[in-house]
Amino acid sequence: MINKKRPGFLCIVLLFLVADFYCYGNNKAIAKWHKKELTFVSHKSYSNPVYEVDFFGVEFFSPSGERFVSRGFWDGENTWKVRFMPNQTGKWRFTTICSDDSNLSLNQIEGSFQCTRNRSTHDIYQRGALLHPAGSYHLEHDDGKPFLYIGCTAWNGGLYSTPEEWDLYLSNRKKHGYSVIQLVTTQWRGALHNAENETAFTGTERIMVNPSFFKRMDERIDRINAYGLVAAPVMLWAWGDMSPGVSLPERAAIKLAEYILARYDANHVIWNLGGDGHYLDEHEKRWKKIGREVFGKNNHQRLVTLHPRGLSWYGSAYNDEKWLNIISYQTGHANSQTVIRWKTQGPVATTWMNLSPRPIIDTEPVYENGNNADEVRKSAYWSIFAAPVAGVSYGSHTLWPWLRKGDKPINHGEKEPSSITWYDALFHEGSIQIGYLASFFRNIDWWKLFPANHLLKEQPGLLNHARWQSVLASDNKAFILVYLPVQEAVKLNLPQTKSYGAKWFDTTNNKFLKASPEQHSDVLEYHSPVESDAILMLFKKN
Repeated sequence: MINKKRPGFLCIVLLFLVADFYCYGNNKAIAKWHKKELTFVSHKSYSNPVYEVDFFGVEFFSPSGERFVSRGFWDGENTWKVRFMPNQTGKWRFTTICSDDSNLSLNQIEGSFQCTRNRSTHDIYQRGALLHPAGSYHLEHDDGKPFLYIGCTAWNGGLYSTPEEWDLYLSNRKKHGYSVIQLVTTQWRGALHNAENETAFTGTERIMVNPSFFKRMDERIDRINAYGLVAAPVMLWAWGDMSPGVSLPERAAIKLAEYILARYDANHVIWNLGGDGHYLDEHEKRWKKIGREVFGKNNHQRLVTLHPRGLSWYGSAYNDEKWLNIISYQTGHANSQTVIRWKTQGPVATTWMNLSPRPIIDTEPVYENGNNADEVRKSAYWSIFAAPVAGVSYGSHTLWPWLRKGDKPINHGEKEPSSITWYDALFHEGSIQIGYLASFFRNIDWWKLFPANHLLKEQPGLLNHARWQSVLASDNKAFILVYLPVQEAVKLNLPQTKSYGAKWFDTTNNKFLKASPEQHSDVLEYHSPVESDAILMLFKKN
């Protein structure tokens, strides 16, 4: 047995630690709101590090004295890393923490680095990480600027894309006003492995993570942020026996989620703990426990949501879950009567005001197939008008699985080889028109708008679901939006005609048109000049 009390042994250990510290750039400066990575080499090996080292991380102290703790992760062989996003310029100090306190190369290592002013032009770096302000229904940057969630669904993008494809995709999404990229971070029912035929983990009762798999994902998530976009990674897809949210028992699922948290919490991300899951009834206890363990007991910097299966509303059941910051929902892939009634008259529209304030976002409305842009567009607008405005997502049947010509999606029914590729989907009409939606809302104070269907004198949607009109208004009704899914008239209980200016927004062609009112006693009536769906904008004159 080695006598660790011998001075010679301690000197050798100290020499290794000092060499590691400077060799791996742990003291290197980093810009504010960027990811700082610390690297350590363990002089002790573990057969399954995820279990044998229950916790490894770093305690950070900011220049102003704030304390943060970040979980670290094993990155293959004897390499361990900790990632952290500093929120202040100046000198930061840190000390490592390891549950195996006998490991002198991972435990109680001290150091410091400088955080410098950020020179990036992107909002995520200039304005800071995303927050959910208490009592609000929207997201905003650290400096208080509201953030509109406009998501694009690329579930398999991180798993299958080449670096060149990924850059092409991200530059296009940025150009068209998208702000969030939704992707899966492990094998799941839609991708049994990545392009290199690797999986994120093996085993069930006791998993073994594969750092090589995640190094590909590191590159894809870093590139999302490099374009000024926010990543929305799914940790535990929860539909299909081959998906980790289903196949793994609670303890293994928590271990996997903690590992993913450690790798990407220093990126600009919004966490999807589960994907396509059923989080109620007999599954509710399991998912609440996983959420509380992963996010309740671990220090983390980023926001959290759950992506559920279609027409599933967990908002009420999870209202007291402190770790949950955003309520996501999914309305399926067709504007059927059932779906439209559910999103316009169901739990989203009727219960949001009774819950603790959180952003409420449809992260999977109707998917585009190349010839259903009207359906895609209407689905998105009905969703964004159903609750206080926070955002909405877009998806395509060829984009989410990252199909190349002749490919078929995996485990999603019998499909013919696709003649439409992921790249083609970027230029579909619906994909472009969601960009129009993003631009329209970003040019108004969207975070001040709340559902106000009571302003309608008549609701055509009660007779025909496809004619459902939706209203948003500011508290003082100084600004009002009315969404008309078809060309017809809208009647509003607004007696003061002369106090409002008005115009129409053509959602298909991204154009504004004049609006002329008709006054009938205490009712204000407008007839849409747009052949498809449109938005009537009313604003009080000064």
